[in-house]
Amino acid sequence: MTFATSESKPAWESKVNWTQIISVIAMGLTMFGVDLDPDLQARLAVAISSLAGAATIIWRTWFTTKKLK
Repeated sequence: MTFATSESKPAWESKVNWTQIISVIAMGLTMFGVDLDPDLQARLAVAISSLAGAATIIWRTWFTTKKLK
């Protein structure tokens, strides 16, 4: 039996990882670090999580150098 191997780059070079890290930090600041109106906090939380998800899809679809087999 043979196993497929893939070359992985370091985690710190990943656009997806950086997108998610920035998203978590922004979400934390929105929810716990900045005194905002609760309605605005909820709207920002939804916007941040939605944009992070969309950015992840964009990175993986159009801006990747990894070839899928």
